[in-house]
Amino acid sequence: MKIVRFIDIQNDSNSYGILKSNKIYPIIGDPFSKNININQDKTIPYDPNIILVPCKPTKIVALAINYEGATGQSESMKEPLVFLKSTNAITNFKKKIKLPFASNTWGESELGIVIKLKTTSKVSNKNVEDYILGYLPANDISCDNIDGRDHHLARSKSADGFCPVGSYIDTNYIFNNKKITAYHNEQLIRSGNTDQMIWNPHKIIIWVSSWMTLYPGDIVLTGTPPRVIDRKYLKNGDSYTVKIEGFPNLTSTFYEKYI
Repeated sequence: MKIVRFIDIQNDSNSYGILKSNKIYPIIGDPFSKNININQDKTIPYDPNIILVPCKPTKIVALAINYEGATGQSESMKEPLVFLKSTNAITNFKKKIKLPFASNTWGESELGIVIKLKTTSKVSNKNVEDYILGYLPANDISCDNIDGRDHHLARSKSADGFCPVGSYIDTNYIFNNKKITAYHNEQLIRSGNTDQMIWNPHKIIIWVSSWMTLYPGDIVLTGTPPRVIDRKYLKNGDSYTVKIEGFPNLTSTFYEKYI
């Protein structure tokens, strides 16, 4: 299923629905429950102008250096490198993104996991899929920090719009052996395959949930594949496209408005 969140104009509310054949079928009740029910008697034509970010996370958890060949000493890491992005960073596929600092900013390309159930330390290989609602494409936009500080800190990761995501959550997505790339102004800049992840989505959820509670709607980003050319920085008018096999392209455009 493809779960969307949309503006229900008739009921003057934001609702969840199932996208099928260019129509939205409203979900009755909680989209994060074990059994999702839809209103078969009501359909809404798909319109990108009514589509919202497909979930409302309490937090965005993200991994760095999770692909073979990515920058860093991945071969010697005993556990994932994890950081947080704040929820103001999340934005949908339609929004233009401002470059908020007079510093170097770049894009990434990541498969995102959307949490279904509140997690506990009892998440295991046997039941981990019960805690995953589905997957979506995402862009972990980042920028250099000041004074040579770590770019995994809040200033580099949590500016408004620094986490665009796809238009729907795919509950049936199979994450194995999927091509993942990124294009800066249509030039290939990152390339990899999800099988090159050091920690796959199941291992990530098991490990993170062992020390951090995850809530329904939370997003976990699984890291970006390595660059194939030197890093390029985003400028006014640039576009950046995340391409993950099985999903529509996620393209963002940028404009300068330094503070």
